[in-house]
Amino acid sequence: MINGSLDQFLDTGWFSDATIFLNGQIYWCEAEYDSTMKKIHFFVNKWKASNENNMFFHTFLNQDGTLDWSSIYEDFDIDVDLIKKRFLQAKIFDEKSFWEVESEIAWLDDAGPVYEQDVSE
Repeated sequence: MINGSLDQFLDTGWFSDATIFLNGQIYWCEAEYDSTMKKIHFFVNKWKASNENNMFFHTFLNQDGTLDWSSIYEDFDIDVDLIKKRFLQAKIFDEKSFWEVESEIAWLDDAGPVYEQDVSE
């Protein structure tokens, strides 16, 4: 893992508002408790961004200020360890698992300003 402690990420980072960068994409991981289902809802959203010095990222917005993002993974369970295991095995990073891309991903912070891009890109 670039710019981050793999141990810390596996301990808490994957579950609590983590931002991972790989191949021009942000993979945003977060969990919340779903009181209706009485389960933990873990999800990963993805959008285009740029990486600044393997420390920060800048989100690309469309010219109209909107963000093109997609929900690429979600899991519901009461067992955090099972959610973590399934997340680490899921083929969500360019059809590879976390372990297959672990050395290529960067754990980043939001740099603030967003960049606009042409919608046709």
